[in-house]
Amino acid sequence: MDVSALTTRAEKLLLRAAQPITDDQGFPLVNEVYQGTITLMQSLYGPNSRQERALHDGVRNARERLGAAPGFQMGWAVAAVRGALSNIVDELRTGLVGTLQQAVAGDVLGDFVRLARHVLDRQGEAGKNVASVLVAAAYEDTIRRMGAAFAGVIERDDLQDVIQALKQASVLVAPQLPIALSYLSFRNHALHAEWDKIDTAAVHSVLGFVEQLLIKHFG
Repeated sequence: MDVSALTTRAEKLLLRAAQPITDDQGFPLVNEVYQGTITLMQSLYGPNSRQERALHDGVRNARERLGAAPGFQMGWAVAAVRGALSNIVDELRTGLVGTLQQAVAGDVLGDFVRLARHVLDRQGEAGKNVASVLVAAAYEDTIRRMGAAFAGVIERDDLQDVIQALKQASVLVAPQLPIALSYLSFRNHALHAEWDKIDTAAVHSVLGFVEQLLIKHFG
């Protein structure tokens, strides 16, 4: 997540929302800042977040005000958008959004890891195979989230390139760097169902590595 770029975008939308509403450009202005704010919210909080639903409700209530002239309706709608944008700017400037996203990421990935350990411990060879897929997914998602949070990698780059970006950002260093690279083959074997190339010890090893990353960076 590029906090600087998102903050700049939120501030520009806030400036647009502060412009006077006139009859000739009122609707385009309201639609611009409204849709822009929704897009921004989905980037920050994910789709259908509590914040997005609250904004939809605020704009809907403004449009449904009986007896109000269109200009007043638009004014109330923009007021709701301004309030949402002001809150977004404050959260971005104070680092709250990044902190919350990291916490959520840690919780979700932690659930993957716990499920993988449960399956691995109880269901024999089949459990090993299922756990390897869960662990491989958790490994990849953890690396990608680290790349987005700490190295500015927001595209679906090759996973090895993401690891190199984390190396350049001094996030992954020895001894974790060579270990992270070595587990790329595990991830490929697991996601291609090459079970004969994966043993239980390897699953435990990658599982422990992912847990260490989660505790360090998303705990």
